[in-house]
This record gives sequence, structure tokens and C-alpha cells, in this order.
Amino acid sequence: MGKRNSTQLKIRMASRWLNAFSDLAPGLRHAITNLGKNVPCPLHGGTDGFRLFDDANETGGGVKQSERVIPEGIDMLMWVNGWSFTEAYDELEAWLGGSRIDSLPVRTIPSKPVTKNSNTRPLRNWLNRMWKDALMLEDIESFPARVYFKRRWIDGAATVATDLKFHPCLEYKDKHGNKLGTSGALLALVRNNQGVPVSIHRTYIYTNGNKADFGEGCSVRKMTPPVSKEIKGRQIQLFQPIDGYIGISEGLETALAVNQARGFPVWPCISNTMLQTFVPPRGVHTVLNFVDKDRNHAGEKSALILEEQLRLKGIKVLNLLPPTPILPSDEKGVDWADQLIRESNGFDLIDEALSSCHLKSA
Repeated sequence: MGKRNSTQLKIRMASRWLNAFSDLAPGLRHAITNLGKNVPCPLHGGTDGFRLFDDANETGGGVKQSERVIPEGIDMLMWVNGWSFTEAYDELEAWLGGSRIDSLPVRTIPSKPVTKNSNTRPLRNWLNRMWKDALMLEDIESFPARVYFKRRWIDGAATVATDLKFHPCLEYKDKHGNKLGTSGALLALVRNNQGVPVSIHRTYIYTNGNKADFGEGCSVRKMTPPVSKEIKGRQIQLFQPIDGYIGISEGLETALAVNQARGFPVWPCISNTMLQTFVPPRGVHTVLNFVDKDRNHAGEKSALILEEQLRLKGIKVLNLLPPTPILPSDEKGVDWADQLIRESNGFDLIDEALSSCHLKSA
């Protein structure tokens, strides 16, 4: 199979998502027949914890109430069926081609409550060992990590950030847990909203500082399993808030780019989904959200959801989109890391936002 082009697939799926859901995700059928209305969650039951959006046939989007927005059809299939991106993409391609799928890994509503006191000691030991064996970025053996950041113009920010390390030889596995090999990896400690470490984010890189390419069809998980799911929120707390202000972003490089350009503290929240569950630490009264400018506007949708949630908590949110335009070569869109490389003057928007809040940039 050639490269999986999700943009082209979504164009082909427009006005066909509900039929696809009916065939590929039986758990969504109740929501399909009650489009736009709250129905029991297909994963957790209840009475009204889920709904598909009115325009779901065009986008495939919906919402898991009080938890997360699922903006697109591929994400929806990954969530409801427990599929990886590759599985969801390939199933949709097969469906578009008229292929019959005989068995689907569809999740069902659990008959028994999940045991909260499950034994997480082996996972904790593994994560602690991984973090302990990793090196600080200034270590001589962390040269690949420094090259990686330097090529992206964010080496200055990376060297002063916390919760970042480099592991010179880390195993990577496929989705079935089979060991495929070893590689150097950037490690970022992931914390929940209470600041407790719960996971590690891995970016595999070669010794020359290039991001590792494991080949077509090889899906390597970046996030380790979390040791606790009880407290929402996932972020990499790179810098300390300044006088009640903190920035957030989706990606690590975006957060470092903003700090590199203006010295402003930004925490990456890993993904749009995790960003929606962010709650700032005590003492923060204003959040600057450095939103990705996506072709599908997923970043902007998540930003509005988070803004409303934090507004109810009395926290002000300023959403900032990078002014650089989306070019034809930008497959998914652009972010503030692209802005740093293309036009540093675009960061004047941050100065304007901080000035409106009576805070000068650092």
C-alpha cells in the first residue's frame, strides 16, 4: 500500500460517514438514528453521554459529553472501535472499495466496572527505569537530541526546559507488542492536571538527529500507557508559569518555538483531545492557547471548547493562531513552530496579547 493520505480519504468520505459508521461501527447506530441528540455512550452506557453532530455525515464528528470532542470520522472509528489510525484508514479504504469485513474489533459497553486498584507496579517500574536510564540534554551522548532541536531552531528553549531527556538506545515495538528494534529517543515526562507524572512521550531519532522512519505501515506508539487515568489532563510542564500566565499548545515543538521566540512558558498537551481536558495549576488566571492552524479547523474547535470550560472556572483564555498562511505543501496545516522558521515577526501577536493583559513579554 502507498502512503496513507488522510486528507484525500476525508474528501472521498464526505456525505458518506453515517453509512460507513453503520457498517463499521455498530455501536454508533443508536446515535445515527438520533442525529444531533444525546444518547447513551457506546462505550460506557449511561443515558445521554454521547451524540453525533448534526453535520456528522459530512465530518464524522461527535462529542463524548464532559470529556472530549471527536472532530472527525477517522478519530471516531479509532475511539469507538479501539483501532489504530492505520486500522481505521485501511478499514475505510476497504469499505469504499466495496470489500466485506467479516470481523470487527468493536468495543462493547463493559458488563463490569473497571477495577481502579489494578496493579500498576510493573508499568511504574518500567517507566521509572526508562526515565532513570535517560540522559540530560547537555550530556555528551545526547548530541543527537541537540542536533534535532537545533535543526528546528528551538535548541535554546530545549536546553533550559525541564522534563526533557534523551535515551540513547530504546526499544520500539509494533502495535501488537512485538519488538522491532532499538533507537535513540527524546523523552518527555507527561503529567496530569495535578502535576503527577503518569506517562512518557517518546520521539525516536537517529544518531544524526533526524526523526526515525520505521517504514510504511509500521505504527510505533509514542505515548506509553498511563499509570493512572483517574485524573484528567496530560501535559509536558516544560517551564514555570509567569505571574499567573501560562501558554499551552498541542505539540512539543510548538511550545518550544514560542519560548525560543519570546521566552514565554508553554506546556504542550500532546493532542487536541488531551488539550480539551487541560486545567491550569493554582494561581494561573490567564491562558494563552497557541492553536494549530489546521485545514480541518480541528485545533480551533478544540480551542473554543477549552475556552468555554475554563471561562466557567474564571480563567481567561486567549486563542492565538499563527499568522503564516497554509501553503499547498502543508499537508495538514501550520503551527507556531512553522511560524518561527518562516517569519519570526509573526510572534508580535504574542506581544500584543500580553500587552492587552498588562504583561510585558519576558
